[in-house]
Amino acid sequence: MKKIVALALSAAISLSTVFALDLTFKIDPLAVFPSAKNMKLAPGVNVSGGVDLFGLVTAGVEGGYVMEKPNNVADGINILSGGLNLGVYYYPLSRLYVGIGGGFGVDYISSQISENESGEGTKDSKKAFSDLYYRAFGEVGFRLNPSVSINAVGGWTNYTASMKDAFISGPFAGISFRINAQVGNKGSNSTVSVKIVQDTDVYPVYSSVYGYEPFGTIIVRNNDGAELRNVRVSFRANKYTTAAKLCGSVSRINRHKTEEFPLYADFSTEILQFTENGKISGEVVIEYEFLGKKMTVVEPVIVSVNNRNAFVWSDNAGLSAFISPDGQEIAMFAKEVAGITRNNIYTGMNANLQYAAGMVEALRLVGVTYSGDTITPYASYHQDFEMDSIQYPLQTLQYLSGDYDDLGILLCACLQTVNVPTGYMPINDDFIVLVKLGIGANQALSNFASTDGLVIDEENDVVYLALSMANLEKGFTASYKAGSNAVAKCFEDEENYYEFIDTTDAWNVYKPVAYSTNTSVAGPKQDALIKNIKSAIQSYIDSDIEQVIKRARAEGNANKLGVALVRAGRYSEAKREFQKLNTVAAMNNTANIYMIEKNYTAAAAQYKAVLAKDPNNTTALKGLENANAKIE
Repeated sequence: MKKIVALALSAAISLSTVFALDLTFKIDPLAVFPSAKNMKLAPGVNVSGGVDLFGLVTAGVEGGYVMEKPNNVADGINILSGGLNLGVYYYPLSRLYVGIGGGFGVDYISSQISENESGEGTKDSKKAFSDLYYRAFGEVGFRLNPSVSINAVGGWTNYTASMKDAFISGPFAGISFRINAQVGNKGSNSTVSVKIVQDTDVYPVYSSVYGYEPFGTIIVRNNDGAELRNVRVSFRANKYTTAAKLCGSVSRINRHKTEEFPLYADFSTEILQFTENGKISGEVVIEYEFLGKKMTVVEPVIVSVNNRNAFVWSDNAGLSAFISPDGQEIAMFAKEVAGITRNNIYTGMNANLQYAAGMVEALRLVGVTYSGDTITPYASYHQDFEMDSIQYPLQTLQYLSGDYDDLGILLCACLQTVNVPTGYMPINDDFIVLVKLGIGANQALSNFASTDGLVIDEENDVVYLALSMANLEKGFTASYKAGSNAVAKCFEDEENYYEFIDTTDAWNVYKPVAYSTNTSVAGPKQDALIKNIKSAIQSYIDSDIEQVIKRARAEGNANKLGVALVRAGRYSEAKREFQKLNTVAAMNNTANIYMIEKNYTAAAAQYKAVLAKDPNNTTALKGLENANAKIE
């Protein structure tokens, strides 16, 4: 037994030099209540020590002494014991301790019985022998501090257990003083220690994403002798965050244990001031309860941050974070252009196409041109995983130049600002901006000569117009034709995969970040913009609408032909086609043309003719109301 105990202690000491080792010591003054009739209450003490495992189990050695004095006997019986023990404990509340356990080993009995006055007993009878013992116990008590608790203990003990009639056995009760200690590599001397492990340096363009997608891990270690309860961990970084962001919570962290939490942050726009890669000082805030008392610990940490233009093409959808509709300067520019376009819009023609034409021509007029990035060129970097540098829309508008992707981001941001949805396709030697037209696939041939150059999402029945950024500075017509050709070529190329990203869908993951410098940007001259828009639309009419007219005429479809003629601005011809039809829809279309021509009296008469056939026709009712308002 001595050899076993010595080996156990030696191993524990050796391990403690490398690892932190939790030890437990107990002193239990107690009394045994023997079940034999001739025995009296036997006082004694039990001492134990061992290793605390997992904050739940103790295993070690114990030793004890009990002195029994039988009835009518002058001298008594001395019982020494030693062996191994095992226990399980728990703290259901901060200061409430409960535990159960047991021990077994060898006992040594030494007795001397002298005859008393009544003649009972055996004079000078001496006896000594060894046997086995076991005991089981339960305890409950109060934790005075992280290291000490005082407990009430009770259980059953059995000495000379191998004998048929145990020499002394029965229940016992007493008080237990329990002491915890730690030896070896304890780590930090502070109550709580913190470190962070970043998965990647922070990308400012993803600053809004880090509020729900972690960019690292917070590791919290409890260095104290008691568990931490109701732990809440947050991160903040002074001006670089809007508030402390809750990263996680747990009900408890046991002593000398660690817990990991995702590293989130509510970054502010100040993070966009990083023009170079660098670091920021942050703080991890740990709120917890310790032995019933609320505590807060603030630990400083360092976070690595990339420059604001940093981007890696690991996920093309991530580029959508640069496309923000909330930038003040971009919003002012885009809304001015949209207002001019709206005032000169062609009735019956796709509105989103016209807004796209207006925006392209506006960028052209203010002097935005292609300028290849010589350090991180788009052509090679968008197919690699090296860190690229992407301009924010405002930067491109201020510099009046950018690579293909920079131009595309600017155009997408301008259109999204005025509620024209966009998408994009990075391809080998160009960047294609896709304008969502708001029509279904079955309407495509009513608006375009061919569907070959369109991107059609058949699953969602959505049609996109393709614009080439390599030809942006040449104007809408050149950009549209080159974009259509590039898209058609991509669809014919079965060997290469080209990814189409819908900007609005991508924002579900990569929230847009608004970059602003609180400066103003010059818009285009109104007269020049109107002229360019009309020229671009006329080119579209010549290349596409005329083909639609030709097809409708060949089909003999008067209604389709009339609609196409309206889109081409050929109102007299359109009215003749509609007048061939004696339908309510055709009559309404004729009335609508009169409204476009500002012939409000003729329009009112036509709407009345519709209502004579269909008194509840909502289009005619509303049209008549508008016409009468104009007449008055």
